Amino acid sequence: MALMELTAGTVVARIDPVRGGRLASLVVAGEELLAPRLGSDDLSWGCYAMAPWAGRLRHGEFVFRGVHHAVEVDHPPHAIHGLGHRAEWEVFRDGQLGLDLDGRWAFGGRAEQRFTLRADAIDLDLSVTAGKEPMPAVLGWHPCLRRRLDQGTSAVVSFTPAWMLALDGEGIPTGERVAPGPGPWDDCFEGVTEAPALRWPGALSLRLESSSSTWVVFDRRDDMVCIEPQTDAPDAFNASPRILDPGETLSLRLTIRWNIDPVHPS
Repeated sequence: MALMELTAGTVVARIDPVRGGRLASLVVAGEELLAPRLGSDDLSWGCYAMAPWAGRLRHGEFVFRGVHHAVEVDHPPHAIHGLGHRAEWEVFRDGQLGLDLDGRWAFGGRAEQRFTLRADAIDLDLSVTAGKEPMPAVLGWHPCLRRRLDQGTSAVVSFTPAWMLALDGEGIPTGERVAPGPGPWDDCFEGVTEAPALRWPGALSLRLESSSSTWVVFDRRDDMVCIEPQTDAPDAFNASPRILDPGETLSLRLTIRWNIDPVHPS
C-alpha cells in the first residue's frame, strides 16, 4: 500500500498505513523532522500511536478484575508501546486510519487515528473504543524527532516538569514523585504546565501541545529525541488504570506546531 500524503503549502506529511499507521515523514521548510526507518526497528522512527497501552508493561503481564492477562514480550523483559506500531492499519478516509483490536487484544475494541495538516501545525488525534466488555486503556503518541537536521543544526530541548517518577531496577515507574534530575532521560514526568519545545537554532522550533499532564522523554541516543504525551504513566495496568466501559472512548491529541527561524536559508 502506498504512503498517504498530506500537503499544506510547502509542508508535506506522509503516513504509512502498513508500518504501524504512523506519520512516517514530516517535511517543514525543506527539513525532514522525523527519524527515518533503519532496518526492522519499529520503535525508533516516525511518529506512531501507542494503544491500548503506552510505554513499558512489566513482563507483558497484568491482572484485570481478577483475571491474569499476558501479551507478547517484544522489548525484553517487557512489552512496550501497545499493539498499533507493528500493525497494518485500515485507511477509511483521507488522513484517517482504523485498527480492529479483536484477535489482537483480549478485550477487543477499536483504535482510530486522524491526521490534520495545516501550514503551521499538524494535529494527531488518537482514540480507542472498548468493545463488548470493560477494558483498561492508556494512550500515547511517540514522535521520534531528529537530533540533527540535514544542515547540521542540533536540537535543544526546553522542558519544565514539576516532578518525575522514580524508576525501579527494571525501568518501571514506582509512583514515587521526585525532583527532576538532569538528563539524558528515559523517564516519565508529570506536572507539566507549559508545552515542551524543541529548537534547532537557525532552522526552526517546535512546540508539542497536548492536554496530557504525563510525558515521557527519551533523549539517550545521539540521533533522535522523543517527547511523548501519554494519558497515564508506563505500566499503569499494574497500578490504577483508566477503565473503559463497553462502548466508551478514550482520546488523546498531540499538536506539533512549528515556527521557522527568520535566518533559515529556505
